[in-house]
Amino acid sequence: MNDRLLVRLLGLSAVIGGFLRVVFSFDIVPVSGRELEVMYDITDVALLFGLMGIYFADSDKLSPIGFLGFVVAETGIASIVGPDTVAYGIDTYQIGVMVISVGLSLLAVTMLVLRSGSSLAALCWLGSTGAGALGNYSGHIDMGFFVA
Repeated sequence: MNDRLLVRLLGLSAVIGGFLRVVFSFDIVPVSGRELEVMYDITDVALLFGLMGIYFADSDKLSPIGFLGFVVAETGIASIVGPDTVAYGIDTYQIGVMVISVGLSLLAVTMLVLRSGSSLAALCWLGSTGAGALGNYSGHIDMGFFVA
């Protein structure tokens, strides 16, 4: 498989992951319990591979800081695949989402500064992080998550 085809397949994974995230965030498809958890897992894995495609498409133009942002975001996504738990009073999903946000923000700023990759994606990632942080700090976590 050549690099171009691989990046396209990984890009398709990003689109599928984003689509599924919207579908299941807005309860467009009525599933619950075990089925919903499976769909969240599929969504997160698609986003995990999708981010690889986004990074690999312009990895030669991104700095080590961009790579660090990519690694942090991928680690966050990987940490939320599977059942969400609260261990020792720590909500692993909430921590994972914060790690994703930090990584994507770092990657986004790098992409914007170096003018590589999609400016729209970078701005959306920064907007999502801002919306989530605003919701968290205003006491409206659910609304911040919804908007993000």
